Amino acid sequence: MIKLIIEFIRKIKINPAFWVVIFGAVYTGHFREIIVWFFVVLIHEMGHFAGARLFNWRVSRIDLLPFGGAAVVEEHGTRPFHEEVWVAVLGPLQHIWLTGVAYVLSLSNIISPEDFYWFFLLNLTLFLFNLLPIWPLDGGKVLFAFVSKWVPYREAQQKFLIGSGVLLLICSVWQISLQPSHLNLWVICLFLGLAHILEWRSRHYVFMRFLLNRLQQSNVRDTRTLIVPPTWSLSKVTHHLVKGVSHSIVIKNFNPTTINEKQLLEAYFHNHSPECAIGKVFR
Repeated sequence: MIKLIIEFIRKIKINPAFWVVIFGAVYTGHFREIIVWFFVVLIHEMGHFAGARLFNWRVSRIDLLPFGGAAVVEEHGTRPFHEEVWVAVLGPLQHIWLTGVAYVLSLSNIISPEDFYWFFLLNLTLFLFNLLPIWPLDGGKVLFAFVSKWVPYREAQQKFLIGSGVLLLICSVWQISLQPSHLNLWVICLFLGLAHILEWRSRHYVFMRFLLNRLQQSNVRDTRTLIVPPTWSLSKVTHHLVKGVSHSIVIKNFNPTTINEKQLLEAYFHNHSPECAIGKVFR
């Protein structure tokens, strides 16, 4: 346990925007509140970190952000559905037991009812905010895991990011119109907007990582048949691969040819141009 905590502390990186929140709290005389908030955020991220380590994920760093934190992992979008959901929800779940402990302390008169009420609102706010279906919040990661389970991975990427971006824009305009002078709100909205832009720009890299991971996997039990015309390029066929299943690919022609997913990916990465027609590659 101590080793895990030390490893967690070493992974922490403070985002520059985080200091804006700290400065605002200190400037307005809410130093005690910001210390408690900082503690709650660390516990939240410890939940993600513990889940990631439980499933042997590689955690690059723990970013402390204006709205909380984010565990940056190498396995984004490539691990089994249940692992991605558990790692995402283990952060928000920490707020439940934290509130329960605070309630017991209030019953024992260790903390005042007013302090408990403030602590309860803090945890409730962080819990609900992080479950919003917006990237890169925990709710967004859970939603993407569900979408990519049923929709081809590349299509899931694009549809999810566009939908998440539209929802973020609507929520940002709504909240900023209600609180135009709220500095922290501006910082959060701008940060989430930047996160969407960066994720959109890196979507091809994330998709390539997904394909490379599929090339190395050998224990996928569920199989799906994918029927494609011989004129489709290798690249276009990869755009129809769904996460969590292995594909048997039937190439339509006068003498139908069936290949497995690994043969497709071997040809895509090593033997042929991605734009080469699949009917030419597998005659």
